[in-house]
Amino acid sequence: MPNFRREWDLDSAFKNMKTMEEKSVAKEHQAYINCVESARQHPMDENLQHQFCFAMAYASAQHPAIAMKAGALKVVLAAMQRFPQSERLQAEACECLRNLVEMPDGADEVYRAGGLQVVLNILLMNRDAEWVQQEGCGLLCRLVTECDEARDEALRRDALRIILQCIETFPRASWVALWGTQALTRFAEVDNARVEEFSGFEVVEKVRQIKYFAKPPGCPAIASATKECLKLRPG
Repeated sequence: MPNFRREWDLDSAFKNMKTMEEKSVAKEHQAYINCVESARQHPMDENLQHQFCFAMAYASAQHPAIAMKAGALKVVLAAMQRFPQSERLQAEACECLRNLVEMPDGADEVYRAGGLQVVLNILLMNRDAEWVQQEGCGLLCRLVTECDEARDEALRRDALRIILQCIETFPRASWVALWGTQALTRFAEVDNARVEEFSGFEVVEKVRQIKYFAKPPGCPAIASATKECLKLRPG
């Protein structure tokens, strides 16, 4: 059987990634296929893999279904595992996966592809990288919110401790505070005793009282999220 797959040299591969920033191109299925194939053909080029994750994060914000259909999910996960401490790549990859999770059934697909374990590993390996922690926390939050299986496995795999550590390490990072609190709420809905055991509600209370978020005009989203979470505190 003939092979109709096009071979991309490295320069052409980079050009494929760059074209995704054009609005007219970002709606074309073939453009996504070109990016995915380019990334597959140059798996060891860290810069190209970063550009691929950036291109998919950018384009999937508006067209996640096209990115998923083109096969971006597996290639993004492969890049994350191949370059676990490339901070820019990891942050962009997490943003891309979060966009895919928001699709109907997207969370289930990301979970079945191994996305949960990948993001937990990335959070553990990049503890001091605020951007990675922020985007990883966001992906984890949306994944456990949209997929019950992911939520249950996350609880078994120490996600609770990882999220709490993230919140405490970056106390002034608003997205970490918001997504982390929302994830804790999701866990508390099924096992509030476990969240209490890990002092999760104490951490949420500290977030609620941080002056950076509490003083006017404050952060209404964090105020609302912490309030909802604390309602689930035992006793």
